[in-house]
Amino acid sequence: MNRRIIAAVCALALGAATLTGCTQQAETDAEREPRVAEPKPVVIGTLPTEDMLPLWVAEDQGLFAEYGLDSVEIVTFQAAQERDTAFVAGEIDAFMGDIIAAAQLEAAGTPVTIATIMLGATPAEGRFGIVAAPDSGYTDIVALAGVPVGTSSNTIQEYVLDGLMRQAGVPADDVVVEAVPKVPVRYDLLMQGQLKAAALPEPLLSLAEHEGAILLADDTTGENLSQTVLAFSDEYLSEIGGVDTMSALLKAWDAGAEIVNENPDAWRELLVEQARLPEPIKDTYRINQYPAAQIPTAAQVDSVLEWMRDKGTLTTPLTYEDLVLVMP
Repeated sequence: MNRRIIAAVCALALGAATLTGCTQQAETDAEREPRVAEPKPVVIGTLPTEDMLPLWVAEDQGLFAEYGLDSVEIVTFQAAQERDTAFVAGEIDAFMGDIIAAAQLEAAGTPVTIATIMLGATPAEGRFGIVAAPDSGYTDIVALAGVPVGTSSNTIQEYVLDGLMRQAGVPADDVVVEAVPKVPVRYDLLMQGQLKAAALPEPLLSLAEHEGAILLADDTTGENLSQTVLAFSDEYLSEIGGVDTMSALLKAWDAGAEIVNENPDAWRELLVEQARLPEPIKDTYRINQYPAAQIPTAAQVDSVLEWMRDKGTLTTPLTYEDLVLVMP
C-alpha cells in the first residue's frame, strides 16, 4: 500500500477530526471516544528512556483496552541498533526513536511513517546538552572550539552538538567529535577526566551536573533542535486494522500524557522502574511535560535531512512527505 492510499485510509479511520498527517491533537474527555474498527496486535520497541512515560502510564491504567486495543506489547531494547534490527525483521511494528533513525530506515528500504512527536514539541522537552568534565577548566562552550567532544557519530546527539555549537558561533570546522557511541561509557570517561567535554542526553545529563560536571549549553532555549518520535512500519499500516490501531494508540498517548502532566510526581516510581533513573537523582529529577499527539513540522524534518546530507550519511533523496503523511 503506497502513502497516498495509507493517507486515504487515515482520513477514513480518523473521520472529521482536525489532523495533520495521521496525527490528532489533544481532545477533551468527552471527545476521546474509543474508535478502532478492527484492532490488531501491535508491538512497540523502545529504549529505557523517559520518552515512553505516557504509554507506560496508558499500559498501567488500562487505557489501551479503553480505546479498543486488545494487545499492545512494549519491548525495551538496550541499544538503538538492536531496536532497529528488530524493526527491520518485523519483530516490532513501531518504535520510539528520532527523525534520524526514521530517515535511515526509510533510506535503507524499510519504509516508516512518523505518527507523533513524543518529546520535543517545544525546546523545553527532552533535554540534550554539552557538559565539561568537573576539573577541565571549561566554563564556556565557545572554548570548545577545536576540543574533542565525546558523542555518538551520525546520531541525534551529534546533530544537537553541531546545533548548539553553531548557535554559540563556533565554526563548523572547529567542532571536533570524539566518537564514544555508548552513553554510559561516555559519561564515565567524562567524569574520569578522560574526556574534556561530552554531549549527553537525559537523565545522564542531570546526573553529570549533580556529580560536578559543568553545563555549557543545552537545547531547552533557542532553536528547537531535538525531537523523539513514534514511528510505524508502513507494512504494518497497510494491513487491515493497522491505521485504526495507530489512531487508537495516539488517543491513548493523549490520555496518558494528560494524566502525567496533571501530576508528574505520581509517576516517578514508574519512571524510575522503566527508564532506570540513576539512584542519586531519582527523587529530584524533573519529569517532563508531554505534548499531545502531533507530527513534527516540515522545518524540523528538513533540517535533520539537510544535516544528514551534509554529513554524507544520506544519499537517498528523501523529503518530508517520505517520512510524514500529509493528508490530502
